[in-house]
Amino acid sequence: MPELPEVETVVAFLSPALQDKFICSIDLPNGYSKVIGNGNLSSVINAVKGRKIVRLSRRGKYIVFELSQGFLVFHLRMTGKLLLHPIEKKFDKQLSFHIGFKDNSNLYFYDTRKFGRIYFSRTLEWLEEKLGIEPLSKEFNLSWLTQSLGQRKRMMKPLFLDQSYIAGLGNIYIDEILWKASIHPQSISNKIPEQSIPHLYKSIRSILQDAISHNGTTFINFSFGENRTGEFKEKLNVFGKQGQSCPNCKGKIQKFRVGQRGTHICNHCQKLYV
Repeated sequence: MPELPEVETVVAFLSPALQDKFICSIDLPNGYSKVIGNGNLSSVINAVKGRKIVRLSRRGKYIVFELSQGFLVFHLRMTGKLLLHPIEKKFDKQLSFHIGFKDNSNLYFYDTRKFGRIYFSRTLEWLEEKLGIEPLSKEFNLSWLTQSLGQRKRMMKPLFLDQSYIAGLGNIYIDEILWKASIHPQSISNKIPEQSIPHLYKSIRSILQDAISHNGTTFINFSFGENRTGEFKEKLNVFGKQGQSCPNCKGKIQKFRVGQRGTHICNHCQKLYV
């Protein structure tokens, strides 16, 4: 599933092309009505037809189209792709959603597994209620992280996967962050020594910023634009590296399950706090 850096990459790519365009049509080429997460096609058409896209932004793993009135919100889930041009005809059945603009340009939402969703809402209150702090925001600082970890008694990986705690993190970047911070993913949050939290804080921000600068990570499905892929895979240290040598200690990277998620660690470098 695309995580914060991948979604940020998509927003950065689409923004110049879509900002200030007027929506004139919406349709479901294959009749897949479940792509609309709330309401139905006619209600969405009535709400957005004629509206201008004021700007695009990201909230957690969601792509937000701010309209002249209301919001269109996209969640790509596992295999969703927002493209400016149609792709090969053999992929027609993967086209879940289509928007036509007044200037005759288009936006296509392809989704192989059909898990992606689109929402229309008058406000973003529902989204703010379900999502936690943004890890690259001004509000996310060392003081906040220190206090919030101390107030919780949860394993670190499941805690960081919880989108109501920190929005946008997922399997890839959590594994990379915890490795860089030398913290075992099964460590308990309120047992992390206070002197270790600044390193964790810096690891979160630096890895996410570095991944964004490399257009995210393409591991299996992620691509954007004209089939462009993320380049951060070449910089991964532990994710997907099971059986290979740890870049720090040359010990073997292991993979096991934490919170029902495949997790990559170096047992020598990452300390368990319980």
